[in-house]
Amino acid sequence: MRRYLILPLLLVSLFAHAAASLRVGNKVLTVGDSAARVLQLMGEPSIRAFKQFQVGGLPPNQVANGEEWQYLQNGKTIIVTVVGGRVVNFETVHD
Repeated sequence: MRRYLILPLLLVSLFAHAAASLRVGNKVLTVGDSAARVLQLMGEPSIRAFKQFQVGGLPPNQVANGEEWQYLQNGKTIIVTVVGGRVVNFETVHD
């Protein structure tokens, strides 16, 4: 049974990668940077999705309102998660 669960997890890990920083040209965005800095370096996102997130420091039964900003770049999608005006996560999904 475990064998059938491991394969899908491996496939997901091949196509999505979360990181604490993101290189944009010769600049670097990091977790904790402002949403304004993301807009300055990356421009307006292709898609903005409003969501609720469980973020560090909050009890398990509380969530924070935030946004996922999606940027389409060279066969991949970069997802920047913004909560409270600050970046909390970067994720790259390879198409």
